[in-house]
Amino acid sequence: MSTTTVPSTRKRLLAEMGRLFADDAGLGALAKYNGRPDLTEQAKTMQSAWSRALVAVHGRDRAASVYAEYAGDRQDAVTEPIGSWNNLVLNTKPLSYWTRDLHGFICCYCGGPFSSVIIDGTDPVCNKCARENSTVENARPEWHAYSRSEFIFPGLLPEETPKGESAITIRYQDGEVRDYVTGEAGLFVENVTSLPGFTRTTGQTHGESRDRIHFTVQAHTEHQRRSFDILATFTYDPNPEGWEKHAYGFRFDSARLTHRLRPLGHYDLADPTITEHTDLYETIGTLLTGLYGTALPGA
Repeated sequence: MSTTTVPSTRKRLLAEMGRLFADDAGLGALAKYNGRPDLTEQAKTMQSAWSRALVAVHGRDRAASVYAEYAGDRQDAVTEPIGSWNNLVLNTKPLSYWTRDLHGFICCYCGGPFSSVIIDGTDPVCNKCARENSTVENARPEWHAYSRSEFIFPGLLPEETPKGESAITIRYQDGEVRDYVTGEAGLFVENVTSLPGFTRTTGQTHGESRDRIHFTVQAHTEHQRRSFDILATFTYDPNPEGWEKHAYGFRFDSARLTHRLRPLGHYDLADPTITEHTDLYETIGTLLTGLYGTALPGA
């Protein structure tokens, strides 16, 4: 008899999604929301920023699969009927072809547009296929977070999955070249990060073991009149987690964040606020709240 355990990273990510989407009614496919939940603009901004950050630190495949799991759980609570086919919101851009979808974002009938309706209790389908294969009484809206589009990922064919992660290439002095899965360091890598106005000033590897190399990043991010100077450290984990077929990548160790803001009409920045963090999500929260949070005086 074999048992399967959910990797701790996925558990934590699933919990973060629960926190992030707790107050999100979901799209519900109802016309009265014009395809959007009843959230404030500030809540929409923060949810989208958080969702982009989760994709940056976990990679598109893991983030998409955990979101799909969370959305499936929330779907069980959707009892409101469509009411009328005219209440359905428009589908978004179609995917390529169905065999590339690992996470259930597309219509299981035509394999084309993104699904928006659940019929027969379990089948996610597009508006067109729902009308052709179900009565409106047997169709329910598919639960969508406001920021669902951040997680939509067509997936990869099984043999391509190990290539689905971004990598950091390190060239050693003796000529050896290694590619390391970016992992959680993606929040502070230029071509992966979702942080606004991001620039990395230094990125240095160190340590005796090239299998478990350490990575230290100094970077800067800014939005409007808010900014952070960042010093973050990571340790490489060469082992795959759970059923994933690639190394986990760089795991977050710690971060030192120096937050500054410039009041309206002033050239100089206010005195900095410095915080130390050893929790990845606490670090993300501090950054995003400092960059996108409550409006500045005079804004």
